[in-house]
Amino acid sequence: MLALAIALIAMWSCHAGGTAYDADTKEGYAEAVKLILKSVDPATEKVYYMKFECSQEHGNRLETLTIKVVSDKDMAYSLKILLTGNCQALPMEHLPHTFEAPIYKNVKGIDITHFDADKVLDQINQAKKLIPEGGKFKAIYDYTISESVPAGDEAFNDTEEIGKVTTSFFLSFFQKDSNGQEAFAAVRCLVDPQNNKVSFDR
Repeated sequence: MLALAIALIAMWSCHAGGTAYDADTKEGYAEAVKLILKSVDPATEKVYYMKFECSQEHGNRLETLTIKVVSDKDMAYSLKILLTGNCQALPMEHLPHTFEAPIYKNVKGIDITHFDADKVLDQINQAKKLIPEGGKFKAIYDYTISESVPAGDEAFNDTEEIGKVTTSFFLSFFQKDSNGQEAFAAVRCLVDPQNNKVSFDR
């Protein structure tokens, strides 16, 4: 069933014209989640990690989405979906139990069915407002939601807060340096899970 779903993804086009979406618009995130639902069954699988990425070369253009999934059989795997041109999913990869051994019943999971792309856009717009006066937005380089899951090797769990969900993304901008020259800056943005407020990671 999963193999069939992956094959179907390969036939989907991201959108008219086959080009990618900008990372500071909601459309790309909404469309990417639709593709996830073509290969993940929310009734028997939970997504506990999502990472949207842009290449350094093209900057603010969504190009890939990597997800990590655990099934109700406690099997964990990752799947990368290409978001440019004709979207297609690469073969799934089983995750080493040593480093990630999520237990389905204990994983909260990301609600893919009701994923809120407007919330993502709101977070990005909040971050843009934090750019120092005179600065100019350049790009979002990645956007990640991650739930901490236990490792099979207990030694890796000592510093982990199992079940904690974090949302972060990298934003870059241009600003004037002390000599009046335009300089490039990049900062990691953190999202408060309680109030959806964004702050720069200092």
